[in-house]
Amino acid sequence: MAPVSVLFACTGNICRSPMAEAVFADLVKRNGLESSFGKIDSCGTIGYHVGEEADERTLAVCNRKGIPCVSRARRLKERDFEEFDYIFGMDSGHVNHLKARKPRNSKAKIMLFGDV
Repeated sequence: MAPVSVLFACTGNICRSPMAEAVFADLVKRNGLESSFGKIDSCGTIGYHVGEEADERTLAVCNRKGIPCVSRARRLKERDFEEFDYIFGMDSGHVNHLKARKPRNSKAKIMLFGDV
């Protein structure tokens, strides 16, 4: 079975989605599941903060929990819909944005973060 790739998306990619990326990657590593997952990343639906580190509050929470958070903000790209198996929007607005931008016949499954 091919490794699963996962992308987390919020608005600017400096708070919710980089934290989700960091926590998910940490859980994968702590549970020895690296061979089951390929790329784990995050992005913003809008490019407000491209190139910036995660918000200081996000970094503080991750640091308190011992979870590395090294993400740099980037904007959603059309190729993300082919590179990732799952794209999780952090809220319903993000999910709607992702569904509207999803190219026809792309492989990514768009889901609300927390839904299974």
